[in-house]
Amino acid sequence: MIDEHIIVAGFNEFGKSFIKSVVFHQMKFIVLTNSKQEEKQLRKQGIINVHYIHTNDRQSWHPPLYPIRKVFIFESSFALSCRYVHCCRTWTTKPIYVITQQWNPRAVYKGLGADHIVYSQTGEVGFLLSHK
Repeated sequence: MIDEHIIVAGFNEFGKSFIKSVVFHQMKFIVLTNSKQEEKQLRKQGIINVHYIHTNDRQSWHPPLYPIRKVFIFESSFALSCRYVHCCRTWTTKPIYVITQQWNPRAVYKGLGADHIVYSQTGEVGFLLSHK
């Protein structure tokens, strides 16, 4: 049986810190990116499971090869985060979390299919990782 994987999108400082927590807890994960340069950078850092999508081309939104457990999107760009939510919702009915420092996008993210919007000024959201 194939283990479910966590998807992490938005490779900003908060996302990088979150990935360290995921690795520490020895959880399976995939990093979602829309940048070929970022994909190369991630692979150089030893992250094997990187899933590239062209967020402006829905035909390229092929789901990862692994079952999805949860999705965590770290907002660095509102428009890009919206596309990630929309894309990931087409792949799974599992929970999608958007981590943001902004108060105003809640209704938009919910409308696109996000289940939880987490406001954090520090990016400390490791508590969202459960071992269930």
